[in-house]
Amino acid sequence: MNERIVPFTTLQRVCVPIGPLPRTLTVRRWADRLGIRYNHDGRGGIWTTLDALNAAIGLGVAADKSPKMEDLI
Repeated sequence: MNERIVPFTTLQRVCVPIGPLPRTLTVRRWADRLGIRYNHDGRGGIWTTLDALNAAIGLGVAADKSPKMEDLI
């Protein structure tokens, strides 16, 4: 299984694409609202996988041929 990690800094930019980077709480609330599964990174941020992002936004799982988050960013 190929689960590529999406670090906190990338999640910040996906959460708020334009403007100053959001704080941790903003990113966590955004992830919770979208149903993105995540873990804490031990430095105050969070991390997830591309598979978790794809599942949360309805782009399918790694086994199918649906577009993936990495194709969009």
